[in-house]
Amino acid sequence: MDISAVSSNAAWFIPASVTLFVWGLTAFLPKLLLRNMQPLHMIVYNCFFFFLTSCAIQAVFWDDFEFEFKGVMLAMATGACGTLGQWFYLIALQRGPLTYASMISSLYPAVATLLALVFLPDPITLREGAGIVLGLASIITLVLASDSPPKPPASKPALPTAVNDR
Repeated sequence: MDISAVSSNAAWFIPASVTLFVWGLTAFLPKLLLRNMQPLHMIVYNCFFFFLTSCAIQAVFWDDFEFEFKGVMLAMATGACGTLGQWFYLIALQRGPLTYASMISSLYPAVATLLALVFLPDPITLREGAGIVLGLASIITLVLASDSPPKPPASKPALPTAVNDR
């Protein structure tokens, strides 16, 4: 194996591995959070702290702030899509198990890869195509092989509203 290939892989492998862990937490933590908070409220707090974190990262790594209209519009579209995706993911978590919601939603790179194939000069290799097919097959297998449909989380018992209700 070529040494330069190893060093170029290391340049992206470590950040990708950190992303895997952080996004794993991002997929898991809302299941705990939804016990006490509605999805739309969670999104407001999420966006607020996303903004604060982004400002902190920008302050630490400030090189040269860029403003280009097309880039800003694409960034806004990305934020809107991310918020909608997060909202639907939270609804899925409320209604079903983490296993199904996180596994199905984790196939979003297949959508990005197919969009890149259609709109960008970014061809899919045989290995990438096989990965997409196997990923879809794993989701289908996961859902179809379950003994019973996913059960929604147990609802909280209603609290008495007055002493006479006890």
